[in-house]
Amino acid sequence: MIRFARAVIQALRLTLRGESLSPARYRPLEAWIAQTLKLLAQAEKAAATDRIDPAATQLKLDGRPTSLASTMAMLRHNLLDVYPRLIRLDDPHSLTVLQSSNLNDQYRIAQFAAIASPALRRALEDLNAQLLHLPSIEMPQSDA
Repeated sequence: MIRFARAVIQALRLTLRGESLSPARYRPLEAWIAQTLKLLAQAEKAAATDRIDPAATQLKLDGRPTSLASTMAMLRHNLLDVYPRLIRLDDPHSLTVLQSSNLNDQYRIAQFAAIASPALRRALEDLNAQLLHLPSIEMPQSDA
């Protein structure tokens, strides 16, 4: 319990100073995540404005029925939970997992953009463009 409290205090101090636990090379990726979250929120707002129910908007992707709501929820989960955890692992394999997951998210968003109403389509296309521009991270060379 004491270790947890220390970790929370350290994270709070870093946050107040505008710093992060992840190495500096991940700053472009962290900025990309923040921008992607904004675009995801805009797409959700566009759906609400057009009175589109994301749960009712469905496609058959990879042989399974998939809703826009579950696609957006999966993307949000990846951006808020999975990607930051992979960044903290700080190894090349984690970046490969992040890139693969991003490709899946991008594919699904692109498929929904193709069938969306004009306003929602534009928001999903903006989100799709962001997903296509995942920053590359150079890992330090190992001395192995």
